[in-house]
Amino acid sequence: MFKLSKKVSNAIYGFGAAIVIIGALMKITHFSPDFWPSAANTMLTIGLVVEALIFAYSAVDPDMAKEDKEYQWEKVYPELGGGAAKSPGGLLSKKLDNMLQEAKLDKDLISSLSKSIKDFEVSAKTGAESAQSMVKINKDFANNANELTKQMAALSSNLESLNSVYGGVLSAMTKK
Repeated sequence: MFKLSKKVSNAIYGFGAAIVIIGALMKITHFSPDFWPSAANTMLTIGLVVEALIFAYSAVDPDMAKEDKEYQWEKVYPELGGGAAKSPGGLLSKKLDNMLQEAKLDKDLISSLSKSIKDFEVSAKTGAESAQSMVKINKDFANNANELTKQMAALSSNLESLNSVYGGVLSAMTKK
């Protein structure tokens, strides 16, 4: 039987696929060079024929036909062989307990950390509420400042009118 090395088979697969992809791209984009108007069809045909030959060869390839190893999956997954599944939970729990002891993380420290996080959450919420109150105060202050500016302008206008009235009264009194 004719046999190709794995490296040569992979190279032929790669080149065949590259030719198919380029030919398909040329067909999709309707591109054909002037010197070879049927390039897209030819490349697509050559690439597909090469791929078909490689797939046919793969079907009868002696390396692919034989099983090198028969894996015993029952050792990894006992339920496949009718056995009961072993839970790694107990082992995991022991490892986790050991890690916590080595890091000196006990129940009190975890509780203290949890309380600190909850206190931080309350502080953050209070801070957000305070910030909203400050925004409202700033808006009220700006509105009051605008209103004060308008009232001061009106007062200035009224004073000018009053001054002209008093000026008229004074000039009338001095002409006598």
